[in-house]
Amino acid sequence: MKALFFDINIVLDIFLKREPFYRASAQVFSLVENKQAKGYLSAVSYPILFYLLKQELDRDEAIRVLQKIRIVLKTAPALEKVIDSALSSDFRDFEDAIQYYSALEVKSDYFITRNKKDFSGVGVQVLTPDEFLALLKAQSSDQD
Repeated sequence: MKALFFDINIVLDIFLKREPFYRASAQVFSLVENKQAKGYLSAVSYPILFYLLKQELDRDEAIRVLQKIRIVLKTAPALEKVIDSALSSDFRDFEDAIQYYSALEVKSDYFITRNKKDFSGVGVQVLTPDEFLALLKAQSSDQD
């Protein structure tokens, strides 16, 4: 079973129904909901998501969204090793570095984001939701 690590922008696309990104992001999330893949979100994403969701939703709705996310996605811990790797990395954005090294820590196969340019490195394949769905479709047709 493939392990997918979700960037914050994907979660926001889904739960705020941001177009034109909603459909593909929701399809990838559905794979995790339906137990066709494992899904992860960094522990540091929760307070960031709460802050961003509260810009659009009231507090109770934001909490309900986070509860649903927590049910579906496993939490990747921000361990000392992850923080140390992020601090010594060449990432321009520290939060992105934590996300990336969290994905490596939980051995994610794919890092799902719309901001691919922000994530360069080896160890986990960085794809947009559309690219990931196209990859699945190609793998499926190869098996036929």
